[in-house]
Amino acid sequence: MSSSSFKKRKKRGPTWKVDNGIHQLANSIRKRFEELPPLSSKCCIYRVPRTLRSVNSCAYKPCIISIGPLHHGTTRLQGMQEHKLRYVQDFLRRNERRTLKDYLRAIKGWEKKAREYYIESVSLSSDEFVEMVFVDGCFVIEFFVNWHWEVLDEQDRIFGKPSLEHVIRRDFLLIENQLPFFVLEGLYNLAFENEFTKGFLSFVDLSSEVLLGESELPKKFKKPDRILHFVDFMRTYFLPSNRRDLNYVPPRNVEWDFPQGVGDLHDAGVQFATTTKHSSLLDIKFENGILYIPKLDVEDHTEALLLNLSAFEQCHYNYDSYIVDYILLMDVLITTLKDVDILISSGIVSNSLGNNDDVARLFNTICRETSYEAHKFYYSDLCRQLVAHSKAPWNKWKATLRHDYFNNPWTIISVFAAIVLLILTVVQTACCIFSLKR
Repeated sequence: MSSSSFKKRKKRGPTWKVDNGIHQLANSIRKRFEELPPLSSKCCIYRVPRTLRSVNSCAYKPCIISIGPLHHGTTRLQGMQEHKLRYVQDFLRRNERRTLKDYLRAIKGWEKKAREYYIESVSLSSDEFVEMVFVDGCFVIEFFVNWHWEVLDEQDRIFGKPSLEHVIRRDFLLIENQLPFFVLEGLYNLAFENEFTKGFLSFVDLSSEVLLGESELPKKFKKPDRILHFVDFMRTYFLPSNRRDLNYVPPRNVEWDFPQGVGDLHDAGVQFATTTKHSSLLDIKFENGILYIPKLDVEDHTEALLLNLSAFEQCHYNYDSYIVDYILLMDVLITTLKDVDILISSGIVSNSLGNNDDVARLFNTICRETSYEAHKFYYSDLCRQLVAHSKAPWNKWKATLRHDYFNNPWTIISVFAAIVLLILTVVQTACCIFSLKR
């Protein structure tokens, strides 16, 4: 080998190594591209974004039970696995014509579609995924059936002692703790296939009873087959009677402002009242100086429910949000303890938290990190009406008269007596003047 060729090869050595390394890295990245699962339009079960979770991370975590893959295997929730299996045993006794293999075979057929519902790829193997869906799904159904029939084994540790049903029901309504609704409905239909001719409840009707406390499915569920999961079920229930026209594009340059808080609106002459019993939670309206707000029962799980509904909307219905807009409006209206007191005295808010300060705190923090579309804000017209009413001087004068002089019977009597006395004085003065002229 000549010295010149040796020098030439030596000179190319480092470059060749770099090129070869880049080639291998490029192939590795291309291989990872090929391994990416296809994106699905069916995605509807999400991890809560970190920004939203920072407001109250506990509101998105299951307290005692995991449902679905996102919290599957969490150590602190393993205590309920035994109860799940006991409920699975009871579920399998519901239909003697169906075997365990029948249910597993059905879930196997739904696996691909079910996996597409989740925001992230589920790392469980096919058998692990099918087992998880079967166990969790049977538990949910058996829980619902026991809630409906109220016929329980004395040894039951959920509806018996200690009573955990309300905490479990709370865990069913977390966006990260979901199974696809079609899976639950499919399992239910397999188990009770011979009962529907006897007037047995459909699964969507049973869900209405357990989750909503209503034995009859509300009319707004026109197409129950479109229900995605339990959080979507609750959102559908709360939707207002009059919804946006999705084909209408509102102008972005139309200005509006948020109104003042309840106390300031009250001082400006706005009165507050509840709507009819069958109104949606979001059916807020302003008519003839009265702001009608549907009753809201504030209890231990209200914050978790509203936060999960809001997170789901921001992930899935960002351009068609209603719950988010409701929470923002209530946050504006409720700022101080006085605001809460007025809403409670008007029958609009029922407080089971024990302290009215807790209600104000709930709404003052619940919409932090929340994003919304200002030009699509559902209550923008309502805000304009309230702002215009509060700025009108005559409304403030009327409110002052009503609050300062007509707020109790004795004040009314005093004002009436003063008016009568003034009239008599004027009459007496006029009579005196008339007699002097004569």
